[in-house]
Amino acid sequence: MQIVQRSSFGPFGNGNIVSVNETDSMTSGLVNSEGPFDGPGGRLYRRSVRPEKDAVGRLALVHGYGDHSGRHVHFMQWMAERGFACDVFDLRGQGLSEGRRGYVRRWEEYLDDLNAFLSLVNSQYSSNLPLFVLGHSHGGLVVAAAGEEGLLEFAGVRGVILTSPYLRSCMKVPLRKILLGRMIAPFIPWMQFPTGLTNDGMSSDPLMVADSSADPLVTRVATPRWYLSHLRMQRRVLDGAAKLRLPLLVLAAGADIIADPQASEEFVQAAASQDKRFRLYPSQKHELLRETGRFEVFEEILVWSRSHL
Repeated sequence: MQIVQRSSFGPFGNGNIVSVNETDSMTSGLVNSEGPFDGPGGRLYRRSVRPEKDAVGRLALVHGYGDHSGRHVHFMQWMAERGFACDVFDLRGQGLSEGRRGYVRRWEEYLDDLNAFLSLVNSQYSSNLPLFVLGHSHGGLVVAAAGEEGLLEFAGVRGVILTSPYLRSCMKVPLRKILLGRMIAPFIPWMQFPTGLTNDGMSSDPLMVADSSADPLVTRVATPRWYLSHLRMQRRVLDGAAKLRLPLLVLAAGADIIADPQASEEFVQAAASQDKRFRLYPSQKHELLRETGRFEVFEEILVWSRSHL
């Protein structure tokens, strides 16, 4: 195992999806497509960026909580220009996918969505192209849980990449808010509470902060059902790290106010993967793929992925 530390330079209340047909477009040798697909609990929304020809690998992405697929297209285009066919989808209750905002009846529904997404991706590409899965923040928790349960190996995934995985929180939630959430959860588990997160707390790049502020699909609310169930899953994933055997790359942000980077390092150390690497970007904020200096992160992911082709 390698452990490296270096300095690097509107919510939709009812969850109705916007009606969009599958679309394709060409951009400088890339094929961009997006549209809905049938998930286990309703329609989900997917975006894809792939090379027009001669792809060398595939990368499937899972976004964070309150996030959505469109916020990672710039990274997908960068990877596609270097030979990787990239796909991302909106988890239920997020982005353009159906479902109450920020809510699931049970946390494992996120695993159901991921399983459906990977099945779709596998049906549309040659099995000869190695498949990697990248999970960011809450998506990192989902991907880690899927890896521990064998879902990724079953889907033929070659390696796992986690950026700022939400394995343990840095945020201190007021006790009164926790007690209120526990009281409400049995009766109104989908009730929305402000998270208190700010866009400039996620990234130090002014352009990315402005983009997030103008994005109606970014949600800064949490529901009691999600909050209480994610605490359970965080403990379960950290305790079960030894079940993960796939090659593993974990990138953490030292200035993260959401996901504890120490938990990421602990997870890597406990993972059963023989091929694993942890890297800390000490001055970076939570959204490593949208941060100042993000191209160094892009390069790290690209080099690691190429070395596992």
